[in-house]
Amino acid sequence: MEAISSFSISGLPKIYFGAGTFSDLHKIIRSYGRNALIIVGGESFKQSGRYDALASQLDQSKIKYNTVSVRGEPTAESIDAITSEYRQIPVNVVVAIGGGSVIDRGKAVAAMLAEDGNVKDYLEGVGTRQLSGAKAPFIAVPTTAGTGSEATKNAVVCDRTEGYKKSLRHDACMPDVALVDPELTLNAPQQIRTACGLDAITQLIESYTSVKANVFTDSLALKALLFASQSLLPLSIDQSDDIFLREKMSYAALISGITLSHAGLGAVHGIAGPLGGLFPVPHGVACGKLLFPVMSHVVKKIIDEKNLAAQKRFADIGRIFTGDSGNDDISYCGLFLGVLRDWTEILKPPQLSHFGITSADIEKVITLSDSKNSPALLSKEEMRIILESVL
Repeated sequence: MEAISSFSISGLPKIYFGAGTFSDLHKIIRSYGRNALIIVGGESFKQSGRYDALASQLDQSKIKYNTVSVRGEPTAESIDAITSEYRQIPVNVVVAIGGGSVIDRGKAVAAMLAEDGNVKDYLEGVGTRQLSGAKAPFIAVPTTAGTGSEATKNAVVCDRTEGYKKSLRHDACMPDVALVDPELTLNAPQQIRTACGLDAITQLIESYTSVKANVFTDSLALKALLFASQSLLPLSIDQSDDIFLREKMSYAALISGITLSHAGLGAVHGIAGPLGGLFPVPHGVACGKLLFPVMSHVVKKIIDEKNLAAQKRFADIGRIFTGDSGNDDISYCGLFLGVLRDWTEILKPPQLSHFGITSADIEKVITLSDSKNSPALLSKEEMRIILESVL
């Protein structure tokens, strides 16, 4: 009889999931007060007409709001600029509507509105101060299906001058509300849909195969992996407007945030993080490009090391991806890798050289990389081989 190992679950946001739920956002905002700070990304959300509809609802509800438009990954400077402006203005709730970078920026702003100093003072591995746990209430509204940031307790802050991506982390940084409306992802460009989908799948694979995985995360990850595998190619190629597929991928992304928060990630993210800190590589692109070569090395090592428990986990995913049954675990590990190879060949994530990375930069990336919670630890030489293969 299989024993259930110990695990702990930290708080989750109140989750509103489903097509059309965005129409209730103004009611959720109103439940926190009459003064809102809304952070939005890019132009696609505004161009969709949904921003105007929300603004009209807020006006009718007599809710005062200020809107900040942001672009790119969250930097310490951009977070400090927003918080310094709004610390002296009543803010009952912070709302972030956008992709993972927008939501991470919103998390950081909500936390820093209740603190003094700069966000760098509180970053893991950078600053020396600890967040108090006080914050402005925070509502996360993703417009992409990828990072799962709407269900994580950290905000990733990028500094390319110093070459890092570091987290502002505290249980209190978990959003109070996650409103996940798959209809909001309909305006995302194809390359963003693909990159985000690959990010969500990578997070689910790595959290399911993590050495910190547990029965709670397992039960969530397997269903989400099925949905993600059914949705990735159709959404990226020829069924981008299928709302049912959008729902499946949005759900997979949401669950990937929950599972990574409770089980951790693996070697793909251990390399992708430094890549994104040093170079302007979109996170989903980095994950998508590294996924097959990294997993090829990891699977080879767990087979060579006769790690039967890890083999079973990769085989579980192979069964889900192929819908096949009847083979042994090692065969399903091979089928798992075959699906990843096919996805890479079909979706063609850009080579890393497209973002200015050269062979001379590999050593710098390797120095900052690790295997995180992977069941197989990659050597520096293996990381070098992987990075050379995707330049």
